[in-house]
Amino acid sequence: GGSFGTHRVSATGTLELGDNGAFVRAYGFLDLSDNSFVSQQDVVDSETLQVLEDQDVERFHDGYEGYGASIEAGWLSHSELGTLTVRGFVTGASQDIQQPIVPSSAIAYGEVERGRRSTGGQLRFDQILGPIRVFGAGGATLLEDDFVDLSRCIYDWFGNCQRERADELLGESGEATDSTQRTVAAYARLSAELELLKGHRVRLSIAPTLTQIDGEFRTDRETAQTLQVTADRSLLSAVIGLEYDFALFSERWTTNAFGKWYGLEGQTDVPESVLGSRTEFDVSTFGAGTVTRLRLAGPLDAEASYEFATRLPNPSEYFGTPGAIQPNTNLEPETAHNFNLGLKLNPWNTSIGSFRGEVNGFMRDTSNLIRLEAAASIFFRYGNVTSARSLGGEAALGWTSPGRYLNLNGSLTYMDYRNTSDSGRDAAFNGDRIPNAPYLFGSGTVRFRFSEILQKSDTVELSYSTRFVEEFFLTWESAGEAEFKRRIETQIEASVNLGYRFEVLDQSAAVAVDVQNVFDERLFDFFGIQRPGRAVFVRVSMDALL
Repeated sequence: GGSFGTHRVSATGTLELGDNGAFVRAYGFLDLSDNSFVSQQDVVDSETLQVLEDQDVERFHDGYEGYGASIEAGWLSHSELGTLTVRGFVTGASQDIQQPIVPSSAIAYGEVERGRRSTGGQLRFDQILGPIRVFGAGGATLLEDDFVDLSRCIYDWFGNCQRERADELLGESGEATDSTQRTVAAYARLSAELELLKGHRVRLSIAPTLTQIDGEFRTDRETAQTLQVTADRSLLSAVIGLEYDFALFSERWTTNAFGKWYGLEGQTDVPESVLGSRTEFDVSTFGAGTVTRLRLAGPLDAEASYEFATRLPNPSEYFGTPGAIQPNTNLEPETAHNFNLGLKLNPWNTSIGSFRGEVNGFMRDTSNLIRLEAAASIFFRYGNVTSARSLGGEAALGWTSPGRYLNLNGSLTYMDYRNTSDSGRDAAFNGDRIPNAPYLFGSGTVRFRFSEILQKSDTVELSYSTRFVEEFFLTWESAGEAEFKRRIETQIEASVNLGYRFEVLDQSAAVAVDVQNVFDERLFDFFGIQRPGRAVFVRVSMDALL
């Protein structure tokens, strides 16, 4: 539990049945939060009707409730039956919506709500059939998304209904909505692996997914949004892959080469005149790549990879979700030539401690980049950028002292991600950085660890971590005057965690205090909505063997 009315409780239990690996495992959790942190917003003065900028106000309609439970049963490493697990689950969440996804001056919502429930099951198996290893998974899920926006009120940032609309019910986001979208998804993942000879394996995989979507709209008005929610929609996708792994020179050099086929068919009953995009679409394309690793001297490894990859849009990107994402069936699959080259220092133990590190360079030349864009009000929409290129590098370093009393970790990433479109709607912004994407960011952690403080088996850990994100634009950087452009300013966030693990009644227990955003900095998400300030959380846990 902790700041802003936040509470979480969770429990996991496992029952082992005999010596053949059979087990039953259950898990459950409940989350509650008011999210009532103070943020700076533009506020309308009730007397003068003037906009007062950057006023401190408490978020009054930003609560969240979530729950979930699952039960899993099966056996692991059975001598004849291999591995088999079956799992059933249910989850749900409801969330108050406080403001538009893209913040707009002085606009606060007081009654808009979103909810989600999912129920499903899955099966996993892994078995040896003669010279062939067969493994896979399959399952089905029913997902229900609710969106409710029926208020006549226009709220201010103090939670007051300033006035009611006298005309027909409009809703705070511009259209009265009470809807549920149902998504039924079934998937399978099946692989067969054959060892041709020592160090040489071939693997064939197939992964189909079928999604069926419909819904209901419980308001009398028939609009484009009504038709989009209630229409029958379907999407069938599949990926088939063939891989070849081999190792040479006593496995000092390993390589994986692969080829893939991607296929997709989709349709919607929404008329094209309403949808504004096609009602039927299909995709058939190929991809290939290779990854090779070489163990150099001592703990040093080198790795290089290339892939011509395809990313198929998913159902939410094509068909949208109520109150959050608008549909766009004109989306094209994203394809990219991906190159990576790196060096990795595996844990290198010396008299002054253990060192580790990694440095990578990458290039990604993309066609039809799929990007989440702000559409209007509280809505997003996925769209394509005709061409984009990302060049960059990343580095990570770590050190652990002798005795593991002190641990240092740091990372830094630079990513020059730019629009290279010569045609289409984004050609006018050729050369601009891709919006809503940080290009320079890093993190660092210092962790102290001490043992046997109050009892023989106890441990105390104290850590300090910091995260840095350089300033970036929310829209195309060449559009409009620089001084009026919306941007996320440079952000530096620090957190402190103090944890104590000990034994009580011969069982393991732990208490931890976590202080996030220690210096109470103003932090924002990728679309400019303010994140919480300083927050303190306390966590208590116990592991018991019965």
